Amino acid sequence: MFSRIISRVGLFAVPLLALVLAGCSKAALTVRQSTLDPKGPVAQVQYDVFMDTVWLVLVLFFLVGGLLVYAVIRFRARPGDDTTPIVEEGHGNPLVEVGLITASIGSLVFIAIPTLSAIWYTDDVPVEAVPKSKLAAWYAPAAGAPALDNAVAEQVLEIDVIGKQWWFRFEYPQLGLTNDAKHSVPNELVIPKGVAVRINLRSEDVIHSFWIPKIAGKVDLMPGRKNHLWIQADQVGHYYGQCAEFCGDSHAYMLFRCEVLEPAEFAKWVAAQKQDAAPVAAGSKAEQGKNLFAVKSCVMCHNVGGHFGAGAFGPDLTHLASRKSLAGAWLDNRDLKAQRALEQTSPLGTESSVEVDRATLKANLIKWIGSSGVSHDANGKPTKDVKPGNRMHYYKMFNVAGLRETKQEFTAEELDCLAEYLLTLK
Repeated sequence: MFSRIISRVGLFAVPLLALVLAGCSKAALTVRQSTLDPKGPVAQVQYDVFMDTVWLVLVLFFLVGGLLVYAVIRFRARPGDDTTPIVEEGHGNPLVEVGLITASIGSLVFIAIPTLSAIWYTDDVPVEAVPKSKLAAWYAPAAGAPALDNAVAEQVLEIDVIGKQWWFRFEYPQLGLTNDAKHSVPNELVIPKGVAVRINLRSEDVIHSFWIPKIAGKVDLMPGRKNHLWIQADQVGHYYGQCAEFCGDSHAYMLFRCEVLEPAEFAKWVAAQKQDAAPVAAGSKAEQGKNLFAVKSCVMCHNVGGHFGAGAFGPDLTHLASRKSLAGAWLDNRDLKAQRALEQTSPLGTESSVEVDRATLKANLIKWIGSSGVSHDANGKPTKDVKPGNRMHYYKMFNVAGLRETKQEFTAEELDCLAEYLLTLK
């Protein structure tokens, strides 16, 4: 009878084991937002703590499970057991009880030591990482850019992350890239490779959470409270992050990207972000779109360096056409077939990235701008919300009580002109 039980269990166990092992392939462990594929010291420490816990749990599972199986087999009912006297109940074995308590405490200590060590390590930039991470050690301003102040040059790069429903704004105060200076960076964080970066976390509305699984995370952005963490990426590439704290209607769509560049390329990127948008050609669709940008009140929320400078509530659009994502990183501006093909062949895997595809970006712009639910796409059909609850078309500006609610509607021709204008903002 026992052999039949074993055979039946094996019948189900073998395919189940095969299914589990299939999920442990390298491809499955190195997906875009895998915490099992660390690319920086913070992520590596967090991964090590996780694996320490996994090994401990596996030992306990096989130990307890093995004893259970042994007891079931060793003390199972047999023919004639009805005549066997029942063993008197005891009051336990002090040696066994003390041993179990000691083992439990030891297990907790085994987990607690690396956990506390990791908490201290990930709280702020380690002392040993500061010398090579000071701006003076790696940052060389691009040609024509002013040199850094001596006091700033001795600091580690700091980035302010501001969370809003439902997008992130990134500011680099030491480098002059701030919302006040009309040079903030929405949704696409850029950091240098191999350098520790201090991240200051703030929220302008509700609780959000900053998380880049392969680099570090996750830490909450709390309204009215300062928070921070530090990150470092040891491999160049395109990484994927998101908000990891429920924050309203479009929480699931609150994503962001992180581009890791060589230090020299990072300096060039900073210089490029400070450039104004190029002028549009007279008499073109882009010029019509620029006029619509003002008429439709887009300028009240969005800044376009060199064109419109009043908006500060929404994302800065000065370099919109150079970004690989749109709508809080929910819409991908790359050719997805080309991107998937590259990820399968490039040594960088999911960290590789193709450039922005103009046709895809234009389609995304039309879809996004017309996503109020009352507008129309390029084919004249009513659109649906890309991000439910977004305030771009139908909202009480700045949430001021009593302020008139606004609603924007666009024709297919207007959407096309606006998209052509935004495509010039590189």
